Amino acid sequence: MQKSSASYIPAVDGLRAVAVLAVIVFHANFLDLLPGGFTGVDMFFVISGYVISQSLSTRSEWRFGKYLWEFYRRRFLRILPALLVVLSVSFLVSAMFMPQFWLSGLINHIGLAAFFGLSNFVLAGNTETYFSPSADLNPYLHTWSLGVEEQFYLVFPAIYFAWLRYKDRFTLARYVLPLCILISLGISACQTYFDPPSAFYLLPSRFWELAAGAMLFQTIGTRRLLPRNTTLMRLLLPGGLALVMVGFFFAGREHFPFPWALPTVVGTLLMITAVVLQNEGAPSLLLRAMQSPWLVYVGRLSYSLYLWHWPVLVFLRWTTGLELLVVQLTYPVLVIALAAASYHWIETPIRVGKSLQQNHAWATVTFSLMAVGMLWWAALWVSNNPYHLSLSQTRDTYEWHAYKHYPREEISKIEDPLIEGRQLFVVGDSHAAAYRTMLNIVRLKLGIQVLESEQGGCGVVTLIGPDPAHCAERREANFKEIEARAKPGDIVFLASLRMPELKGKDWSRGENAVLDDIFSAQTLESNALAKASAKAVLDRLSAIKVQVIIDAPKPLFKAPANRCSDWFNKKNPVCSPGLTIDRATIERLRDPQMKLLDVLKREYPELTVWDPIPLLCPGQICSAFDNEKPLFFDSDHLSGHGNRVLTASFTQVLLMIWGNPQPNTQ
Repeated sequence: MQKSSASYIPAVDGLRAVAVLAVIVFHANFLDLLPGGFTGVDMFFVISGYVISQSLSTRSEWRFGKYLWEFYRRRFLRILPALLVVLSVSFLVSAMFMPQFWLSGLINHIGLAAFFGLSNFVLAGNTETYFSPSADLNPYLHTWSLGVEEQFYLVFPAIYFAWLRYKDRFTLARYVLPLCILISLGISACQTYFDPPSAFYLLPSRFWELAAGAMLFQTIGTRRLLPRNTTLMRLLLPGGLALVMVGFFFAGREHFPFPWALPTVVGTLLMITAVVLQNEGAPSLLLRAMQSPWLVYVGRLSYSLYLWHWPVLVFLRWTTGLELLVVQLTYPVLVIALAAASYHWIETPIRVGKSLQQNHAWATVTFSLMAVGMLWWAALWVSNNPYHLSLSQTRDTYEWHAYKHYPREEISKIEDPLIEGRQLFVVGDSHAAAYRTMLNIVRLKLGIQVLESEQGGCGVVTLIGPDPAHCAERREANFKEIEARAKPGDIVFLASLRMPELKGKDWSRGENAVLDDIFSAQTLESNALAKASAKAVLDRLSAIKVQVIIDAPKPLFKAPANRCSDWFNKKNPVCSPGLTIDRATIERLRDPQMKLLDVLKREYPELTVWDPIPLLCPGQICSAFDNEKPLFFDSDHLSGHGNRVLTASFTQVLLMIWGNPQPNTQ
């Protein structure tokens, strides 16, 4: 054998390079070359388990306290400096270039949790998965894997210390880690099917991957069990690579991490075994490639590459877009430059420095926690005050945001005994929330009580299909509250998205082709289900003698206004469909819904249909802007200015109903 277990093995860095390059290629979606490239993270887990075990193996004679303090000193110096820099820069750049949108609060929460290694918990508790489209705009998404590793470091050192100190005296000490691996593997198998977000993001279902690397060191790194067959040794590296490539090319997102992480984990174990137990004599061509200088250097950069590659991708996706060749060529250069700077100027100097803060565990931990606390506080301030740093037009939140400000204009209250003590209940999805500016003005103007119950993606009486089944529990709770609190004559405002979204469609095919696809999806069955859902809601509200307002479908746009109104993003291909649309197209799109509303109005006298179209689109061309002021925040949600445009009309509808509670239309 050429290498001792404690020596540096260049090919291990080569394995790190393979892992990080797979992840980057997957995230960049380059020609869809590696559809399972995300399993590069699983390679990292196995390698980390092995390397951490190797680094701890010489400390069996240390007292537990010294052993633990020294472990965390090295981990703090290794992980925190580059991570804190990337997180801090990401918060600043996000505030400068990315307008606040409906997921910004969640994204900021994930970023703030990442300072403490807890972002994976936030992600596990959220319905937006690692593979969902909205994840593409989350610059902190990739920190989930660091959270898993950091949490592993909280429990693993004690388990490993027991093995180091007592493996020769107590049989149980030798079996604690294998038992933990089996338990974790069982949890992974169960959670993959019953709780996929927890299976993907949380340590219990990932522990086995890191622990497998540690177990490998216990097996071969200490020379306790070595393969004897020379032919078998020659097959380990290519066989392991073949299994890893199975993961890269075929790993399924629907059944992950179990069983699809298994090929990558087993393959990585075989490859580590091969590079650690190199045969004497000339190395194979594959081994020479794994320890080639350029691949080893990429492996040394792998941590910084992993940290920087994703936020850079997110910021380019938001601003310039990733479709242009010049951007595709610039991206790897930019990421490599940032990673190299991070490695040479941040990672290495801090890790090998000789100062008090770097060489004494108590000082390292103290200064590290102080740095985390201060930078977390700074990031919190930035996340709460992005408009002080923003370069976007959307920093004018009074015009752009529908739920940000108390009205600046003077509100003259209407005194009318007919509306005294009235209640307005608002139920719907995020489009109901996008009426908050209007509803707040109405509340102040009429002196009524407005009770809002909105949840993104949970439309009520959508008119284009059955109301979402996954929202049934929330919807039931909303209606039970209305039934408990509403008095006869109160109004329930049902506000939701009521046309198929236009953003994200392939408009290069031509408008007619896209519209034909939309109409083909509206089948007789979906129309029947839409009517049934609407009638179920209206029957329920009719029984408690309340009035109902439904907003007719509003204009939709092919591109989002908040993403296509600034100098740094106007050329983004996402914006090429433009921020205008023919009114005739909108009328054609909403014609089935308007016909259904006509049917419902005839059956339910207490139903009023309020149509915002005449105010939002008074001409033949519907625009997201009104004299340079935004009517819409994005491709379909109203802006603050759009709310104020509609306020007088909606107020008049309320007064008409309460003044003369008979069927009304507008």
